[in-house]
Amino acid sequence: MMKETGAAFANGQKALIAGDYDNAIADYGQVLRLNPTFVEAYNSRGNAYYCKRDYDNAIADYEQAIDINPNYAEAYHNRGDAYYCKGDYDNAIADYERALRLNPAYAEAYYTRGNAYRNKGDWDNAIADYERALRLNPAYVEAYYNRGNAYYYKKDYARARADWEKVLQLAPNDGNARDNLEALRDMGC
Repeated sequence: MMKETGAAFANGQKALIAGDYDNAIADYGQVLRLNPTFVEAYNSRGNAYYCKRDYDNAIADYEQAIDINPNYAEAYHNRGDAYYCKGDYDNAIADYERALRLNPAYAEAYYTRGNAYRNKGDWDNAIADYERALRLNPAYVEAYYNRGNAYYYKKDYARARADWEKVLQLAPNDGNARDNLEALRDMGC
């Protein structure tokens, strides 16, 4: 049974990576019929549902993973992402916080929590989380870009410019940062 479970899980992973979400879901379902406590299968099936934009089923699978292993930071983060995509920023922030309590070095959780704060218009908390993400990963292009956007909305154009210039240092072909810098120049900033 263990060999069968491992093979089904491997098939699910291959299908997920290939973007064949329906087959991934079916393979993870087979894994869970054989081993209903296989926490990674719930998380991975949740990821397949998430990729299909079926956020309710994704949340249900992440919750199963968390019920089995309440210390699974990735499942909290993933459930936060599903809540975020549903526009439920408060639950997203709560899940990102749980993930960060379990793994304080989780740069992506700071970044995504920053995005949830940003979408709530809470620029200061968004900036603080982008800064935390950047302390953990100084090459996190998206965190520089979004922090620049937050500074822009706070009308701190000098800091916005600095972040977008940093984006272009790290990713010279980033058209969004280039466009934002051009807009600042057009504004006389």
